[in-house]
Amino acid sequence: MITFISGGARSGKSSFAEKLATEAYQQNNENKLGNSKLYYVATAERSDGEMNERINRHINERSGTWYTLEVPINISSQLENLHNHDVLLIDCLTIWLNNMMYKKQADLPQLLEEVTNWIDISIRKQLQLFIVSNDLNEGMLHKDYFTHQYMYALENVHHFLISESDAAYQVVAGIPIQWKGERE
Repeated sequence: MITFISGGARSGKSSFAEKLATEAYQQNNENKLGNSKLYYVATAERSDGEMNERINRHINERSGTWYTLEVPINISSQLENLHNHDVLLIDCLTIWLNNMMYKKQADLPQLLEEVTNWIDISIRKQLQLFIVSNDLNEGMLHKDYFTHQYMYALENVHHFLISESDAAYQVVAGIPIQWKGERE
């Protein structure tokens, strides 16, 4: 199952995604689906002391059932290493996209190919995948070329992921709004 969760900065989207992922993990254990594990894929890099402190704080805030994987670029290879029925939260797509575009010079077809790989691996391995992303400047055009390219790529990746997801949520001021999928 693939769930897409978006929202603005500090909207509560990550907390909501963690709640959904934890519930899926607990349900896997209740249903005895192998040795399911709960993974948090952090896409941010430890670029300086402040970021290192922030990442460590987030790791310490999560319960001991979470395994943290720091994966700024190649998420597909990490998915291949997981076991069937594992639960995975990727946080966040916007940072991963930035890493891909500006460190790997990936273009939109390459980005969509990588995200397609995530979906294919998740289906094959029966992973439960929760993908968190930011809502950025909806509807605003940007004069800066690189910002425009980034926003265009993010919009296209969002559209693709939502079309492939089983459920899609937007979190606004801590309130999740379900746009796609069976209502809870």
